[in-house]
Order: sequence, then C-alpha cells, then structure tokens
Amino acid sequence: MKDARSHIQRTMTSAVLAATCTNGVPASKQHPADYPIDHYTLVKPAANWTSYVVRKEWYDQHLVSGPHYMAFSHTSDPYGAFKCQYTCNAATKCISYFVSYEEVGTGTEHLSCVLFDAILHLSEFELSADNIGAGGYDKLCQS
Repeated sequence: MKDARSHIQRTMTSAVLAATCTNGVPASKQHPADYPIDHYTLVKPAANWTSYVVRKEWYDQHLVSGPHYMAFSHTSDPYGAFKCQYTCNAATKCISYFVSYEEVGTGTEHLSCVLFDAILHLSEFELSADNIGAGGYDKLCQS
C-alpha cells in the first residue's frame, strides 16, 4: 500500500527557534546578597573584566528597550540588577538584560539597564573603557 503522504514535498528552512530561557543557577546564589534575583542567571565574563559592554551588532539586533537609567552607583551592586529584573519582567519580549554603571566616580554616576529578546551569551561581551559592567542576566526556565 502506498503512503498517501508521499506526494508532499519537504521544504527546508534555515529558521531556528531561539531559546526563550536557559538552565542554570539563580543569580541570587551566584552573587549572594539580600536581593533575590531568583528567575535569572548571571552571565559574566570569566576573565577579570571590569569594563565591558554588549557587542553593538548583537545589541542592535536584539534590543527590546533601553537603556533605562536608575540612580544607583556601582557600590550598591547587585541592588541595581535586582531592580532591573522588574523592568525586564514587565516587558513582553524581554528574555535577558544587561546592567552597567556609567559616569563612574562622578556626581552623576548611574545604572544602565538594557533589555533584550534573546539569551545573552558570554561571546557577546567586549571590553570597554567607559563603564563598569555588572553582568548580563538570562531568564531561567521555570521548573
């Protein structure tokens, strides 16, 4: 007996569904503090980088919104990341966010919170001289 589906031709596609979450350790356990960041995992360069940003091409391709500025200094870290998670939670397409501190050491130092629609990988960071990077935060898959 001939299979009735044999006349249907396959169509190849290069579209790959992007991950909307990742597995890992909650940021609260990676960077212990009194601020719960339990639904995101911290993504930080393995090297001792202090000043780094998200690569511009990836940033432009995956930007949801931002930068959102908050009046926190790097000495309050991870409080800024804790607050930034709520901005990400409120954005429909937010899957990750990046936190950095700008104008460090001045009276106008502030936190920058940028939201993205994709998982942020270590390979997307590059060195910078203008800020203190506090890391990327990827949404964890719920168990």
